[in-house]
Amino acid sequence: MYEMELLIIFYGTLAGIATLFGIYMIRRNHEWALKNSHYINSFAAGLILALVFFHLMPEAVELSELAFYPALFIGFFAFYLLENFIVIHSGSEIHYCLDEDEDEFGAHHTSRIGVMAFSGLAFHSLIDGIIIGVGFELSTEIGFLAAMAVILHEIPEGVTSFAIVNEVMPDKSKILSIIVAIATPFGALFSLLFISGLSELLIGILLALAAGTFIYVAASDLIPQTHEKNNLQNLIAFIVGAFFIYGISLFFHT
Repeated sequence: MYEMELLIIFYGTLAGIATLFGIYMIRRNHEWALKNSHYINSFAAGLILALVFFHLMPEAVELSELAFYPALFIGFFAFYLLENFIVIHSGSEIHYCLDEDEDEFGAHHTSRIGVMAFSGLAFHSLIDGIIIGVGFELSTEIGFLAAMAVILHEIPEGVTSFAIVNEVMPDKSKILSIIVAIATPFGALFSLLFISGLSELLIGILLALAAGTFIYVAASDLIPQTHEKNNLQNLIAFIVGAFFIYGISLFFHT
């Protein structure tokens, strides 16, 4: 048990560092980060979808067969609502624009959107940390694979969080982006408070929720980036990401 807790803390912290790395990338070289992050998105999309269809979904169905599909839908729909109403996007392209001629109301509106975007990104990162904890509660293999999916997703999210917050709240962009990064290890720590007492049914439901959120992240945030340019290279990165999960699975079963 103590070893599992250390693994959850370690990989949760590593995911937070991945977000900080994304922030560093865009601060260091804004144009380069936005130009090349689609390769990371492609690799992460393949990895995440392979994780969902070959690991999370089969495990979730086995543990919570009747509740699986409702939980899968709720996980997907929850992140749809999160992005639809809080205006966030985890890919490298920032779907956000400001009016050039801002009046006093426009400035207030922009500030409010900035707070909402920051809150959504922080909540998203918090859920990612909890997913890591739940994965390790089920098995070391699922925990490690979930952690890899979260870590690779956190890099473009670091790019996004800083870009969005810097656009609407430039004076607070650094500290708010760091809070987004810290939210993932905090979520991992928070998961330690309740995961040890969960039944198999609840673990299965949580895995289904995680699968739904990962499907949404891959389909809505990551995959659209793979169609924008260099399609062949992005396709290769996608396939490599999927085979990476397969290779890791073989390693755990040897």
